[in-house]
Amino acid sequence: MSKNNSKKELEKKWKKTEQEEMKEESHQVDLKEGYEKDEEYEESEE
Repeated sequence: MSKNNSKKELEKKWKKTEQEEMKEESHQVDLKEGYEKDEEYEESEE
């Protein structure tokens, strides 16, 4: 019985971890886009 329960707990942990990783990835993309915009801005000022 406890085996089935622990599997569900593992699935919950996996889903939570995946969501956190997706948030982290989208944050990385935002940072990259922001960095590229800064580069363009600096180039246009010269």
